[in-house]
Amino acid sequence: MSLHESLELYFGHTEFRPFQEEIITQVMEGRDTLGVLPTGAGKSLTYQLPSLLLPRPTLVISPLIALMQDQLNGLPPAVYPYATLINSSVESEELKRRLNGIENGEFKLIYAAPERLRQQNFLRLLHRVGLSLVVVDEAHCVSAWGHDFRPDYLFIRKALETFQESGDAPTLLALTATATQEMQAEIAAQLGRDLKPINAPIFRSNLKLEVFRCANAERKMRRLSEICKETSGSAIVYANSRNRCEELSEFLNRLKIPAAYYHAGMEREERKATQERFMLGRVRIMVATVAFGMGVDKANVRLVVHFTLPESLESYTQEAGRAGRDGKPSRCALLAAPSDKTNLSRWLHQGEVTFEMARDTYRALKARLGRGTGLINVEEILPEAFGEDALEPGADTRLRVAISLLEQTGFLIRHPDMSRDLRIEMLPAPPNARTNLEKTLALRRKHAAERLEEMVGYVESKECRHVIIARHFGQKQGTCESACDRCLGLATDGKLEKTEVPTFAQIPDVGRILMECMASLPFAVGRTGLAKIVTGAPDASAGQGSCKHHGMLVGFTRKAVIAFLDTLVERKYLIAYTTEDYPKIRITATGGAALQSEETILANPNHRTAHPSSRSPKRIAPSTIRPSEKTSTPMTSETPFTPDEDDRFEQLRAWRRIEAERAHTPPYVIFHDSTLRSIARANPSSLNALVAVSGVGQAKQERYGAAILELLHPPDA
Repeated sequence: MSLHESLELYFGHTEFRPFQEEIITQVMEGRDTLGVLPTGAGKSLTYQLPSLLLPRPTLVISPLIALMQDQLNGLPPAVYPYATLINSSVESEELKRRLNGIENGEFKLIYAAPERLRQQNFLRLLHRVGLSLVVVDEAHCVSAWGHDFRPDYLFIRKALETFQESGDAPTLLALTATATQEMQAEIAAQLGRDLKPINAPIFRSNLKLEVFRCANAERKMRRLSEICKETSGSAIVYANSRNRCEELSEFLNRLKIPAAYYHAGMEREERKATQERFMLGRVRIMVATVAFGMGVDKANVRLVVHFTLPESLESYTQEAGRAGRDGKPSRCALLAAPSDKTNLSRWLHQGEVTFEMARDTYRALKARLGRGTGLINVEEILPEAFGEDALEPGADTRLRVAISLLEQTGFLIRHPDMSRDLRIEMLPAPPNARTNLEKTLALRRKHAAERLEEMVGYVESKECRHVIIARHFGQKQGTCESACDRCLGLATDGKLEKTEVPTFAQIPDVGRILMECMASLPFAVGRTGLAKIVTGAPDASAGQGSCKHHGMLVGFTRKAVIAFLDTLVERKYLIAYTTEDYPKIRITATGGAALQSEETILANPNHRTAHPSSRSPKRIAPSTIRPSEKTSTPMTSETPFTPDEDDRFEQLRAWRRIEAERAHTPPYVIFHDSTLRSIARANPSSLNALVAVSGVGQAKQERYGAAILELLHPPDA
């Protein structure tokens, strides 16, 4: 059976998306591969399909339980029975059943957290059954200098080496959405394999990248509210502290903009409930730390805003990339203020592992273990190592990083764990121990500082924003022309400043502003002179005191304003003429008549109408995107979804996932995707109308009907 036949048989698709087939072919030929595909490009299919065709199971190492669960829930009916996940969320009896299933050959696809590889019993089980393929998802987590380092990822190489020693090494597939050329080399080195990279273009034409310069946090909040009002659909707002998330959520709600907050300091059930509200469309905006997003399967996020500066371009690209995963036009806005660099530097410094932390960790371990080997409980050793700082957010992670650094510099060896306890062997302090540790920590600080400078450079650069990102990841990319504020002429030049960029909602008709400005002036001007006035140039011939239109188009470049004026000349609203001094322009009779009317003279091509309702907002019309780039759903002869139907389908998918988790049943048992599509299109408002939808039936209407109707037509809508 060919790959295309298998794709249609198991997944119902007739075509691969770009680069999927190339990666799958390499995997099937047994070649170790690194796949770098942007968010929404269909990375999971590159191992899900091979897992069904290879003779032995595929092991997928994934960093988050939510990510594993969402991928499992998204499997089609033909694949779901052959997949399982092994992690700390599975109760003991169910875990035994699943491990026995692996032993008995019931599963072709096994999801597991990286720390599971440290457990000898699990590793021995994998040796007994054998593996055809090991997949390292979110492979950038293996980089000690990366933005999302997970110490347990470093053990993957040791686990792989145990298979090589037995002469039965599986093929390795590493996957990530963000990896510079330097990081790609480090991923290969840390995993101990010669990986052949396959890089998809990082450029996504449906994402509009914008930077808004604000004077301070108060101005940022005002700008945030404007962006949220003028952009319909679901949105994620990222902030770097728990307090800031709660503050921004409260601020938006005061303005009647439905928002909720999400951060690691919330109780687990509260986080889960909040995420469900967002997935079901019951709250439009999620204000969150970066803990939110990875593993959140919501394809129709229309807006991602960074209220605080991300720590690196890699972080920004990954987080902003959570917008528009369905291929439809979406916005990615970054709010920047002059104090951001200093604040972020301070925040990064507070979160880093210091020499003192590493030293105190070593002393606490030595006090317990001496020069020997023993088991260490993280919760017990944490206060001994960090003292009062053990209560700070992220202390657990910093302790694990400290132990990893001590291992890298020769102070200890971390052996396979026993259950949830770490098995550590203490070593004599190596020569130049302090110097080596300080050098390692200094190198980490250097990498962090370089990443921050690159992020600030992105904000301040005059280049196309997509070009900057592509170059950062070692790719060549022409200017986007219409997918960033730079190319659209909406950005101010220079470094972070107090001038704010006008929002789309504030400038619906640039032609009227230009012509009203001309009509109000007591003297004639040329194109450049008028452009200086409306953009607020310091050397403009009319200032704020003498012209109310001064600075009304701040944020547009002078070049963009001159292009608007040329269009007005072409449309006969203005006429250009030459005097002895310089070329000038004036309003024609046609232009004067247009000014007296209520018609739009020259619409801002980027204007978006605000839609305060989060229930069924109108949406930005999709841009021209190749079908293979839009969605993994196969093309059909059906009429494409309207934006409202698309939103209902995403809500129904989220509801089905939640219902499946509660019932401990595969999602397709509740409803197939085809049935959810039919419900989304029909939008039934009664039980009789629902049961008439193909694929529902009387039994499912009785079981799920009330919940579906409440979802589609909430009482408070």
